[in-house]
Amino acid sequence: MVLVGDCPLDERLTSAVQAAREAMVNAVKHSVADSIAVYAEAELDQVTVFVRDRGSGFLPASVAADRAGIRESVVGRMERHGGTAVIHSSPGNGTEIELSLPLHPTGSAR
Repeated sequence: MVLVGDCPLDERLTSAVQAAREAMVNAVKHSVADSIAVYAEAELDQVTVFVRDRGSGFLPASVAADRAGIRESVVGRMERHGGTAVIHSSPGNGTEIELSLPLHPTGSAR
């Protein structure tokens, strides 16, 4: 794990931490990779977290509707708090999940 930068941990950032945790848990459960890499960076205006594995990969569009881990606990959680989650994956090529959260939601004072 690599961490760069620092910022206060508020409710919105806690949601990004929880989404990253879910991404890590999914990688451990499903990727069959030997290791999982996590990189988190706090900049002045946003926090970005990457969770990567070199495991089995998958087609994100093929995830069954009843599987809520990625859909709700990662993507949905980030969207509900003003952030984004982008999933890059394909069979045989591993997975990278990129989480981005602006530190100052639109319309708030800095």
